[in-house]
Amino acid sequence: MPLPVAYALLGAAVCVAADRDGASAARGRIVAAVVLVNGADLDFLPGLLVGDPHRFHRMQMHSLGWAILMALIAGVLVHRSWSRPWPLRPGWPTGAAGSALIVGILWATHALLDSLNADYSDPVGVMLFWPVSRAWIPSLPLFYNVEKVAGAASLLDFGRSLLTWHNFQAMALELAVIGPVLVWAIWSRRRH
Repeated sequence: MPLPVAYALLGAAVCVAADRDGASAARGRIVAAVVLVNGADLDFLPGLLVGDPHRFHRMQMHSLGWAILMALIAGVLVHRSWSRPWPLRPGWPTGAAGSALIVGILWATHALLDSLNADYSDPVGVMLFWPVSRAWIPSLPLFYNVEKVAGAASLLDFGRSLLTWHNFQAMALELAVIGPVLVWAIWSRRRH
């Protein structure tokens, strides 16, 4: 799993590329994109509650199936007028369908990044195709693994375990690879 900065950069890039307002998209939509792309890591919370942060991590919420589920929920929320539609650029679907599409893409982006990260934990990989398959798909190691405490740990111990030189280098690599994607998205949208 990359660090949250990688997800945030790619989520912002997707938002800028797809949003009706491009690089000047409302701050709230960019924040929503960053939250959605990091959303799969909410599976740390139940593990933290039982003292084992990794117990439920990298499973169903890190799959394309969960991305489809989140897209369907977004579509229903907009269709029932419980939420405003995400304003996408011309040529993209509008209303509930457009909102479902962007939410699904943002959630799936997390699974995509996880599948490009060096993984040395057991089991290796992600449950990318859940619920169709519970198989763990190995990742292609473009990014460094993230060092963190394994097994039982408090929230404080878990947080401290992330503050290493190795993780700083991992973040630098993520910035170097994904930062230009965000810059390109902003430049491309401003140019047009």
